[in-house]
Amino acid sequence: MATKYFSLVGLTLVFAAVTPVLAGPPTAPATADISVEAAERDNLNHAFELVRQGKANEAEAIFSSVIANYGRKAQPGMIYRCAGDPAHALETLLEAAVEKPDKNVVVLGPNWCDALFGEGFVLIDLNRANEAEAFLARAVEMAPTNAHYVNEYAEWYKSHHQWQRTHDLFAHAWDIVDHDKKGPDRRIAARALRGMGFTQIELGDYNDAEKQFKRSLDHEPEKQGAVAGELQYITDQRKKTS
Repeated sequence: MATKYFSLVGLTLVFAAVTPVLAGPPTAPATADISVEAAERDNLNHAFELVRQGKANEAEAIFSSVIANYGRKAQPGMIYRCAGDPAHALETLLEAAVEKPDKNVVVLGPNWCDALFGEGFVLIDLNRANEAEAFLARAVEMAPTNAHYVNEYAEWYKSHHQWQRTHDLFAHAWDIVDHDKKGPDRRIAARALRGMGFTQIELGDYNDAEKQFKRSLDHEPEKQGAVAGELQYITDQRKKTS
């Protein structure tokens, strides 16, 4: 039986270059070139800034170029995952080794996944939502513990009124996000809770919807005004159905 390997490569974007961690033959992909990775990161940062400036077409060109570069380098039959720091990379590697023991797995830095996410996001802005889904799905597949990606993927289903699927994705985002009420991901956590609340309204579950909106304020109290509007809507709907 062929020996499988698992490796960490290309993680130079957010921390110093690391030696690939290998189990198996020394035929694993080489560590990505640091200068190429850094330049790519600069391009992606510029693309996201273009998105904020409303220059969707220019941003899309950058995202699609980065995706194409990775597509040319990707090896058939390889499972690729993304991570943002050494601890997360090692955790991702170990999880992949357990979940896909019969596959070759490579854990990369965040560039490829950020490009996929950015492409999906900007295609929606360009009224090409049907094309966007595949890119958001791929980003979530390659970075399954990135709650921000999952939230955005849920929004895609929300825009298509697929309420149960939307709720399940927001619930998954909540399950994997850091629940620290003062942590760096508190807004992502709050968005997942509000997303669940919104879809529970659509599904007719007003009690759980109310609970999720109120919980979201523990993480993002500055959204009190918006949440108050949702809570009032729930009150009004209860009156209509009572």
